[in-house]
Amino acid sequence: MKHNVLYFLTLFSLFCLVSCRQHVETNALNNLTSLSQIISEEVQTDSIVIVDSMRQYGIMAKVSVKADFPMEGNFLLLNSIREWMSEQLGGTFEGTPENGKAMLTHYAQQRLQELNDFSKDFGAEDSSFVGNMVFDTDILFEKIYETDQFVTYHYHNQGYSGGAHGWNIAYGQTFRKSDGRRVGLDFFQNDELDKLATLVKKGILKEHFENDTAEFRSSVLDYSADFPLPQYPPYFDKRGVVFIYQQYEIAAYAVGMPSCLIPYATVEPMLTQAGKMLLRSTPLASN
Repeated sequence: MKHNVLYFLTLFSLFCLVSCRQHVETNALNNLTSLSQIISEEVQTDSIVIVDSMRQYGIMAKVSVKADFPMEGNFLLLNSIREWMSEQLGGTFEGTPENGKAMLTHYAQQRLQELNDFSKDFGAEDSSFVGNMVFDTDILFEKIYETDQFVTYHYHNQGYSGGAHGWNIAYGQTFRKSDGRRVGLDFFQNDELDKLATLVKKGILKEHFENDTAEFRSSVLDYSADFPLPQYPPYFDKRGVVFIYQQYEIAAYAVGMPSCLIPYATVEPMLTQAGKMLLRSTPLASN
């Protein structure tokens, strides 16, 4: 009788173990399916606008910060985008990264104080020369393209704080949706970078100088040197990979910010496997 009881207890234990394992594996599979759905879903954003101004030293100081702030989606991706936004503005915000309004307000106040300090140093309070001047900063973070595999943001910062002309900064950043990794030149094969720089040079010639090599040579700051890739990473948009140079990076102020687009079909053989995987994606309907 003891042997029979022990036998049935053993069978019952095995049945419970198998059932429990199947339940765990099913839950794990469901979680993986849910994770896949979260990754492929569109990043939901909140439009945040912070505008402020002050006049303390005779010159009006104004600041505007606008952002498509990420609110819902894969946490790793959201956190990566939020950190990137904060870094572009100085990386001094100490609050919780999901509080977009607090973050942007912090940087708006910081920029406003900087502009006000410039106005203090620029001229006397009662000077008629500075009475109608405005020192300003306009900052924009915009989500410009998204697929089920990646999302691309564009950053634009322009303004004026005295001198002959203002400043203008613009570049993009692509993020891999599965883990929030920032996409850059590391998604290109190392031994293809020289070839990539040559393609970018040809693209800049075509887009901005109508293939006039003489004009290009006279405009570029150091044409004799190897043509550099931009200081900021290229970004993926609807048509291809965009490369953009900042003011003074390769040419005089009058040239502006030269940029070019290289179609995906051209750059695909130059990408790493991780880069090629990004191209095997489906654009979201909202683009």
